[in-house]
Amino acid sequence: MKQVKIILDSIMLILMPLLMAYSLIGESIHEWLGITMFAVFILHHILNHKWLKSIFKGKYTPYRIYITVVNILLCVIMLALPISGILMSKHAVPFLSIRSGASYARTIHMTTAYWGFVLMSIHFGNHIDMMLNSIKRKLNTNKTAIKKLVCSLFTVLICSYGFYAFIQRRIAEYLFMKVMFAFFDHSESKLKFFADHIAIMLAFAMIGYYISMILKKLNNGLRHQKSPEIKEDTK
Repeated sequence: MKQVKIILDSIMLILMPLLMAYSLIGESIHEWLGITMFAVFILHHILNHKWLKSIFKGKYTPYRIYITVVNILLCVIMLALPISGILMSKHAVPFLSIRSGASYARTIHMTTAYWGFVLMSIHFGNHIDMMLNSIKRKLNTNKTAIKKLVCSLFTVLICSYGFYAFIQRRIAEYLFMKVMFAFFDHSESKLKFFADHIAIMLAFAMIGYYISMILKKLNNGLRHQKSPEIKEDTK
């Protein structure tokens, strides 16, 4: 089951930068990849149905609140994306497309696409430690101090470039609806486009990772404070 979950997560991670390259890959491919993403997203939630059942159960710690908020926002966005996309469809399901209100659907689709890109990257970062531990156990690999240093420096470099690409591509303007149409430079190398977006994904994944790690440590600290201290009986 864990292998299936990792495969589904990997498929979504591969589809994310491809879907962001809307104009570079063509409308028809974009629509079919969008349908594939939504189908994989549904399968992902079917396999993680226990989380849905536990939403209204148990206590909410800062870490659980954070994870739940990110997941719910992502669910809302992942529902808005296919609905707005279907209303504009010209290839996959053209019989469901509409003419009146198409501009509103386009605005919603573009804005939610960028928010989905950011939130899905953060969501991946929230759970990246579980994936890495699973892979590490299967490969039976242990990192030396030098390997850890190299990996850390490599991650810092990619994340730094990711934040640079985020600013240079003015993605914040798309997130807050300051730009109504996505701009694509068709003279740009597709390799650079995908490299930039993968770096941005990693940058936000690291944000999610460190937020989750900090909140987990906070939870552990609160748990230790609440647990009664056991004093040794000296009598």
